[in-house]
Amino acid sequence: MQNYKQLGIDHFYKKDFNTAKTYFSLAYEKRKNKRLLNFISLCDLALSHPQEALLLFEFYIDNYRLKFIDKDFDQILNSVEFKNTASKSEFEDGYALNYKDFLISEEKIGFKKSFENIIHSGKLVINDREDFLEFLEKLLDNGYKDFTLNYIEDVFLHFWANKKFIKIQKKLLKMKNDSKI
Repeated sequence: MQNYKQLGIDHFYKKDFNTAKTYFSLAYEKRKNKRLLNFISLCDLALSHPQEALLLFEFYIDNYRLKFIDKDFDQILNSVEFKNTASKSEFEDGYALNYKDFLISEEKIGFKKSFENIIHSGKLVINDREDFLEFLEKLLDNGYKDFTLNYIEDVFLHFWANKKFIKIQKKLLKMKNDSKI
């Protein structure tokens, strides 16, 4: 007997999202449950935003066994879908710089000046989880505590269990406490 769910997972990792969706749908026909519907929703998201869907997929797989995951995952998926709708209109008129180009700029003129240029004239697009965490660390190391806090609050649901993210939170908290003295 075929394990359609496992076949769906395998195809998702291969970035064959249509086939993955088909397998998850077949698994759902055999055994209707919310978690299979979440996998199907991730496949739909992956067709238009593969990078974000892959990150969410890994998060979901890592936390699949937790009881609260379905409610939390619905919130995460809804926020990602809302963000994607909003970001389409934001980037239509504005200037967007990818993170690799930002790093080149940082190398030439420094982090603070590069960051100020982005704040005043455009958007910074970071598609990789590790790059984003690196960016948060650089923000904090360069004295942008409020910006770091805002980003942490915005992405907490996506990174709450990530060790590097937790380390950044602790460092921010220590800096905030030290500045009160």
